[in-house]
Amino acid sequence: MWPGNTTDVKTLIPVIDRIRRRFQIDRVCIVADRGTISIEVLRALGDPERNIGYILGTRMRNVNQIKRDVLSRAGRYKEVYPQGKSPKDPAPLKVKEVISGGSRYFVCLNTKQARREAMGRQAIVQALKEQIEKDPKRLIGNKGYRKYLKFNRDNITVDRDKIEADSRFDGKWVLRTNTDLDPAQVALNYKEL
Repeated sequence: MWPGNTTDVKTLIPVIDRIRRRFQIDRVCIVADRGTISIEVLRALGDPERNIGYILGTRMRNVNQIKRDVLSRAGRYKEVYPQGKSPKDPAPLKVKEVISGGSRYFVCLNTKQARREAMGRQAIVQALKEQIEKDPKRLIGNKGYRKYLKFNRDNITVDRDKIEADSRFDGKWVLRTNTDLDPAQVALNYKEL
């Protein structure tokens, strides 16, 4: 445990180095969520002298390379788990590999989650339409709603382009790895995190 204000680059790499020395481990693979990714961490993990494998979640919405190059790349998904019949079955999972900028990415898709997110957005849009008819000025300060609105000098409307752009992320997450693992292994190792 470290204080909350300690950056991962100051904790993660020294701990990995210490564990490797203590237990004489040659090969290591770090699996971490998107909060761990920073330029410093990626640089340290990619250092050939350290030889650290990684599977990292990425920030899909905030990183232009991922939005523009990775998510928009055509290709077929490989089914890892089909849609289950009972709630105890694993969540449906499909994976697609994308190489971009010399890095290996995996676009993972949970179709059940995608449907849930689309329904949630549809409910928000319906509530927006109702609120625009009642009192549109109340929407200006609401961050969650504001992302789907278009503000003009005279009126507020629902922005269909923003809704369409947001739907690209439904049920998806993107992983980055420097390993040679199979796409299904990468996705499942990350899900075990």
